[in-house]
Amino acid sequence: MISAVFEPKRRFRFRTLVMRRSRDARLALAAFACLLSTATVAASGQGRKSDLPEPGHVGDKTCSSDPTQSYALYLPSTYTSAKRWPIVYFFDPGGRGRRPLDLYKELAETYGLIFAGSNNSRNFSSEQSKSVNAIWQDTHARLALDERRMYTSGFSGGARVAGAMAVSCANCQIAGVIAHGAGYPDSRGSSKDKLLYFYAVGNQDFNWPEVMRIRRQREEDGLAYRVRVFAGSHQWAPLDVMEDALQWLALRAMQAGDSPRDAAFIDRFFAKMQAEAVDAERRKDAVAELNAYSSLVSDFAGLKDVSEATAKLDALKQSASLKAALKAEQEQIAEQFSLERGISPKLSAYVDGNVPDMNALRIEILQAMGGLKDQAAHAKNEEKRLIYMRALYDMQVVGIENGQQELEGKHFDQAEACFDLMKQLSDDPWPVLMLAETHAATGKKKQAINDLHEAIRRGLKDAEPIESNQRFQALQSEPEFQKLLAELKSH
Repeated sequence: MISAVFEPKRRFRFRTLVMRRSRDARLALAAFACLLSTATVAASGQGRKSDLPEPGHVGDKTCSSDPTQSYALYLPSTYTSAKRWPIVYFFDPGGRGRRPLDLYKELAETYGLIFAGSNNSRNFSSEQSKSVNAIWQDTHARLALDERRMYTSGFSGGARVAGAMAVSCANCQIAGVIAHGAGYPDSRGSSKDKLLYFYAVGNQDFNWPEVMRIRRQREEDGLAYRVRVFAGSHQWAPLDVMEDALQWLALRAMQAGDSPRDAAFIDRFFAKMQAEAVDAERRKDAVAELNAYSSLVSDFAGLKDVSEATAKLDALKQSASLKAALKAEQEQIAEQFSLERGISPKLSAYVDGNVPDMNALRIEILQAMGGLKDQAAHAKNEEKRLIYMRALYDMQVVGIENGQQELEGKHFDQAEACFDLMKQLSDDPWPVLMLAETHAATGKKKQAINDLHEAIRRGLKDAEPIESNQRFQALQSEPEFQKLLAELKSH
């Protein structure tokens, strides 16, 4: 899945990585709370308006409070400082602020939203709180913002940053989070927040179990949520799913009195959810029924008559069909985790290097993951195929992110070993691109350029992941590197 590569995707679940990463998450949460509590700059929107990008176009802005930080900014073509505007802050796990804006800017135009995407917040960075603080302060100084309608969104590790920003800063008054391919900021989960939380996850995404469990938790706790599962892997959600998220947030803003009620919009959304409920019932999909009726009851309370939906939801929650569906869902989750438990200790041992025969361990890992690949290809039904695919993708990601963490720690031999192992298990460009980073960081320029050529052969079509990567700055003086970039840009 080329659309899914290059994104740091880790779920932070396995023991060898959880200790360091959950600690980092807690520190980040504390740092966000500390920094953002001081970021209550006067949000008058009367700041440096002349320094804004042209409305209707994506532009990059350097943060005045910290010139090391920047972000991509999209203003609707009708933007004026004479009114206040809702904003969505985006966080990409690779620090590519333009990517979500390019994907979704037509929605910003349709629904009258400002989009801002951090260029510095990325997975494994020790300065995520700094990035969040800088983008918050700068947008508040420059723009006319609606303090009642401020949202965060992110993909994978960026979804966790978006959640951390929303949960940790009481003064920010973030109203909602749109999380793509991940759940809460850390493993501790929700603290009964009052946030609107929209989850978008692919049916092949290895984080699908996490999102399903969060859906159950929020349903049980009576917390606001909406979940959309789409056909796909670990990626930013398709345009129609993101539109659903923005429509839901707009509806809830009307329900809360934070924006004027639009009767026609409310009627359309209500009819849409009724159709979803009817379709789910026809397909005998009890979980989809639960999602639809839960939305009809909670999202339209005070806006429409929800008595019929309430009765159906109460009956559904007591039904044998829903209990059976939830049991089957839990069995899928348990089977995926069981498959992963057979491989994850081997990956941990491989990165640690504390085994007598590394080559034998390497062969074991390749055989085990090759077995998952074969099972996914020959599964007798779709449910089994998805379980094997999720487990396989998760183990690939764990292997690569083990290497990423070693690379960040400047343990270059271990990083190279991880990336080299993972490149043998798939044709994705991602592990080869990481090998190129490792070789560039150690001064092996020729090898790094050869890796980049291999990434292009594997399907890399965009020069941006190379141009925006600081480790590849060392290759700028190489004619072959410049030729490679020119060829990518010409396609």
